[in-house]
Amino acid sequence: MAPLSVVRIVVSCNAEQYNVVDLTGAPNGSSVREQIFYKLGIPEDSQRYYSVYQSEIGSYAIGGALSNAVLFNVCQELGDPSGSLKFFVSTFPDRPPSQYAPTTYNTSCVPRIR
Repeated sequence: MAPLSVVRIVVSCNAEQYNVVDLTGAPNGSSVREQIFYKLGIPEDSQRYYSVYQSEIGSYAIGGALSNAVLFNVCQELGDPSGSLKFFVSTFPDRPPSQYAPTTYNTSCVPRIR
């Protein structure tokens, strides 16, 4: 598949705070997922616990967790330069991660380590 043209998406871990992720040139779904996690400040060692779901503003997951292939296809088919495509990222499809800790980018995604 060809890399993504100019595509921006909007991502959230709590359905209240949103971040724009520029996916322009992303070659595959793994790259898209990495850019989402990087923007949200989710540490590499925690990423395996998180899933990416399609969403709408103010909503949690719409449908099931997206594989890398499906994530890339959705971005390729529905993504646009204005960020119309939205995703929810969490360890649960119906709520944000239960505890939060400050990160470089966003405080809403990373459970606090005790």
